[in-house]
Amino acid sequence: MAARLARPQSPFKILKSSEGQIVLVKIKGGYEYVGNLDLIDNTMNVVMSNCTEYTKDGKPVARYGKLIIRGSHIQYISINYGQVAPEKVSL
Repeated sequence: MAARLARPQSPFKILKSSEGQIVLVKIKGGYEYVGNLDLIDNTMNVVMSNCTEYTKDGKPVARYGKLIIRGSHIQYISINYGQVAPEKVSL
């Protein structure tokens, strides 16, 4: 009997399990936001805290206590960002 392959998790479940972790959110305009992922809903709207905004060149522009990003503006989300790029995380 062949072993059954496990079904891969849905992207939403993976993102939902990343709540409480440091993530990078890149929006369509090229700006990036690094901070704690507080909440994500099923339309990909994101609530972040202790967030830093970076320009296209990677220069920090502003810091936000709480930030809400509309899901339709998001290009991608990088999870576990605090482990991937700890030098860019200054929470």
